[in-house]
Amino acid sequence: MAWFKKSKSTDPLTPWEAYQAKQKAATPKRQPLPLPHLSSTRRSRRRRNLALILTPLVLLAAFFGYMVSPLAKVDTISVRGEKTLPAQNVIDASGLNHSQAILDLLWHRQRVTARVEKRLPQVHQLTVSVHGFNQVLLTVTEYAPLGYWQKTDGYHVLLASGQVVPTATMTPKSTYPIFTGFKHTEVIKLAKVVQDFPPAVRRAVSEVKATRGAANPYQITLSMTDGNLVVADSRTVAKKIKYYPKLLAKVTKKGTVDLEVGAFFTPY
Repeated sequence: MAWFKKSKSTDPLTPWEAYQAKQKAATPKRQPLPLPHLSSTRRSRRRRNLALILTPLVLLAAFFGYMVSPLAKVDTISVRGEKTLPAQNVIDASGLNHSQAILDLLWHRQRVTARVEKRLPQVHQLTVSVHGFNQVLLTVTEYAPLGYWQKTDGYHVLLASGQVVPTATMTPKSTYPIFTGFKHTEVIKLAKVVQDFPPAVRRAVSEVKATRGAANPYQITLSMTDGNLVVADSRTVAKKIKYYPKLLAKVTKKGTVDLEVGAFFTPY
């Protein structure tokens, strides 16, 4: 009797083996990534990570380098817009110097503005700006000066704000009238009245004195740049000053224009 061994290939598959074979045939084989593409991806990631690390370090080094350089400190200070104020007075009032850090100045510029406005009553507004790296510009807007009040220590500027500059000067500018012999409350009020004169007349007033005649304690005398005098009442001069040009148009000599009671001209 002969024995024959059954071939495995002819044996039927069990249900589990058939299922495994089916899943294996259905699952696609993974294709390996090409090596050049993988290397390029790795290099790109390395560059990105290096940039993320180095960029903050470079910026930090540049910042500290700037802070220790002369560019970080105030170099020049200039003033623009001043009229009656010397520019150096504005710089001194600001408290700025060459040791001041630019970043600190930019952060606290309102503090500088408040300091100047407090120390200098002439300043209505101050603007602080930086040009270039460290060139500071102080732009000043002053209250309109109305004239000078003459006192024993010199001439004090009268401001449109109603303030009187406490610091006196010995050299008043000729473009503003000088008020002499008045009290504080009187001089501010009268200076505003003169400021409202017609422009041509206002520019011709060089001095206003409180002459206080025996019959009129409100009497004032205006010295004009054309060589004439105007005698008037401080309470009514604002209304009557309009007659001054009309009276001068009728005369050829210098003299006194009386606006205290009526309106008439008396030659010298």
